[in-house]
Amino acid sequence: MLLTDQPIWNIHQINKEGLLLESYEKGEEILLCDGEVWQVYRGVMQLSKINSKGEETVVGWITPDRIFGNLFNHQVSYRLVALADIYARRFKIQEIQQSPNIIRALISEFSYHSIQSQKLLAIKALRRVDERLWHLLLMLSQEIGHATDNGIRLNIRFTHQNLAKVICTTRVTITRVLGDFQNRGWLEFDEFRHIVIKTSAILSNYCSDV
Repeated sequence: MLLTDQPIWNIHQINKEGLLLESYEKGEEILLCDGEVWQVYRGVMQLSKINSKGEETVVGWITPDRIFGNLFNHQVSYRLVALADIYARRFKIQEIQQSPNIIRALISEFSYHSIQSQKLLAIKALRRVDERLWHLLLMLSQEIGHATDNGIRLNIRFTHQNLAKVICTTRVTITRVLGDFQNRGWLEFDEFRHIVIKTSAILSNYCSDV
């Protein structure tokens, strides 16, 4: 079960006729066209914003039962990439206009993604890289983590390059800082190389700076 607040609706409420899902493999890009909305059924999408210079900034993640679509600002370009094998549903504008459930969900999700983006901006503004990385891991533990006996395990296996891209640093720096966190006993990697954040580290660092 995801630790983040759950949406007030789910895919079964929207699509009672049966799931018409599209599948994408890890690393594939999902084309986001104007007038369309995507909802994840299984897996996680990474959401990035593309500026006028073509530069990409990660602004959040779309987790199961979450929804995203750029229906309001066509001046902004977004990119969706599968961080794991996913199943997702595409809703076209005609379906959206005929479904009060989707419209209500979009209003709720617009606020959710705005908050998620603001949290990432605050993390990127931190001066020290170790602060940025630790607070990113705490955010990810809430967004895509689940509790285990050893701590909070991130459901997605992030590469060091993935993490570096989010907080605007280098892969080499991420490798070094993660090693330092391991030496401090703050996290470990499981047999599938997923990050597991120790519960004791989460509790202690909520009360003190990195």
